[in-house]
Amino acid sequence: MYGSNPFTAQNGWNAGNGQSSWDTSAPPPSIFGALPYPSVSSALPGAITLKFTSLSPTILNSKVIGPRNETYFRVVTDGGHTVLKDAQGSNIALLEWRDHPTVEARSLVVKQHMGQWLRLSTDRSHRFMVHNGVGYSWSPHDRFLQLSIPGSYDVLARVSKTYDVVVLELTPHALQLGLLELGVLATILLQCGKSID
Repeated sequence: MYGSNPFTAQNGWNAGNGQSSWDTSAPPPSIFGALPYPSVSSALPGAITLKFTSLSPTILNSKVIGPRNETYFRVVTDGGHTVLKDAQGSNIALLEWRDHPTVEARSLVVKQHMGQWLRLSTDRSHRFMVHNGVGYSWSPHDRFLQLSIPGSYDVLARVSKTYDVVVLELTPHALQLGLLELGVLATILLQCGKSID
């Protein structure tokens, strides 16, 4: 694999070609010459889309906009702490950035090391998390990070990124499993640019 981040495997190839690894506005060159590059499906069926916007300068200070352009969450960083707040301003999760960064989320995640909650696989190709006794896996696929239950082909959620917005799509099944806040929290950790191990 390429370095310690399993979600930047294509960076080496892209850097050599002058492309940003998450620039979704310019697909890689076609391998078929003049033929257009095949596009990836634009949306998960029935999914709700949450957009991390107003990145100031990163996802660690942002607004999460949902359907009808409403603010669902805010991410606020002050010093060594990042807080995930709901639309009413109540704290949902706390991230502490120290030598061994920690995460905790009210009624969802007991305080623990970030790298323990989003555990890196031994082959460094994906990350695991557990919620209500069920294991989930975040893994790269095309231009997305996809969430699924290991052994299943069903995509529960996926994350994509452009230069000014991070997008999280959650399927109805993911919402039924209670993965809304955890999906938002995992997206923050996976896209923050800081070491979580």
